[in-house]
Amino acid sequence: MPKNISKELENAILTLSQKEKDRHLLRLIAKNQLLREQMQFTLLEDESDLGWRREELLDLMSQLFDKPYSYTGILLKDIRMVSAKITWHRRVTKDKYGEAELALVLLEKILANHRNQLAKSHKKAESLRVYVVRKAIAVIKYITALHEDFQIDFVSRMDKVLDQLHTFETKYPAALLQLPKAMD
Repeated sequence: MPKNISKELENAILTLSQKEKDRHLLRLIAKNQLLREQMQFTLLEDESDLGWRREELLDLMSQLFDKPYSYTGILLKDIRMVSAKITWHRRVTKDKYGEAELALVLLEKILANHRNQLAKSHKKAESLRVYVVRKAIAVIKYITALHEDFQIDFVSRMDKVLDQLHTFETKYPAALLQLPKAMD
């Protein structure tokens, strides 16, 4: 049991009848979306469903980021929304590899298709540049948290992203935030 439950409460919960425990569990699941989705993934889905969940996020990224944006603020809002969905995917499925893969694809799409938005000289563009550099730092952490055998899958792609971030308009935030120039 979690540490924030007192020993007395834990013992009282364990002495409840199975019917009472089930009723409380169902009420908890109904109120907590994360718990509900984790239970659904754990109990009703298997590893093959992980692929379609990733594919769904990749399709969303293609729909959003393969088209041009007129406004930097809307692009930044969509990037943040997709980043939140990637984090939610990891929290529900415990798929750390997928989180690293999807976040790296997000960075690649932004750098490939929206360099013009990064080059603009207004406050939203600066926010976008800083966000992209911080996202790259987070992706490095995601990758280094994986087993060494899995890290190999990402090193060359991440090195290309890092090179672009140190070359384009993002070079100033990259230097300021001490973004590495290559994966170690």
